[in-house]
Amino acid sequence: MHASPPDDPRQQLHACTCCGLIQTAPPLAKGEVARCRRCRTVLAEGTEVASNLPAVMAASAALILYFPAITLPIMRLEQLGHRHESSLLGGGIQLFQYGEFIVATVVLLCSVFIPLFKLLALLLLSLRPPRRAHHVASTYRLVEHLGRWGMVDVLLVAVVVAALKLGDLVSVQPGPAALLFTCMVVLNLFASAWFDPRKLWMHHHERRSNQS
Repeated sequence: MHASPPDDPRQQLHACTCCGLIQTAPPLAKGEVARCRRCRTVLAEGTEVASNLPAVMAASAALILYFPAITLPIMRLEQLGHRHESSLLGGGIQLFQYGEFIVATVVLLCSVFIPLFKLLALLLLSLRPPRRAHHVASTYRLVEHLGRWGMVDVLLVAVVVAALKLGDLVSVQPGPAALLFTCMVVLNLFASAWFDPRKLWMHHHERRSNQS
């Protein structure tokens, strides 16, 4: 299927990534391909819009694991017979009390607040997307941006544990929240991977059509 010149406003507008020609193509069914009229570069491929139900299920399961993951002990430290347990939330607050403001901020933001906001935003976009198109786009871009910071806390914990293990007098063991936090992170990644943003615009178009 070849793309046509932009003479039909009902068609979808595309810009060729090779020659830059602006042209339109009709909505594509699954398996169909639109090619540029000038250089025959693939402009778009028809794919089936997936349901966001798997993303909702993964995000809901991650949200259930979220609260025990941040409140139960995630790490046990034993030094000279003294054992200390700390959770993500409690450990971040203690770091603030000890004056470690940068580390505490990274732990609380990346481990506590960002995962919660990302899960709630995914559920909002999947179940009750905003009515205004720019609110939908802004929320989705924010979710994508937050996803880039999701593993900073894991790297930080790994560095701290490695530094503590350099001394033979300190024993570090994972707590019950370690497995819960790992499962929550994995479910969060699956929810992001299974979320199809095209469903948002289909829902937005249907809502505008019903209102008109």
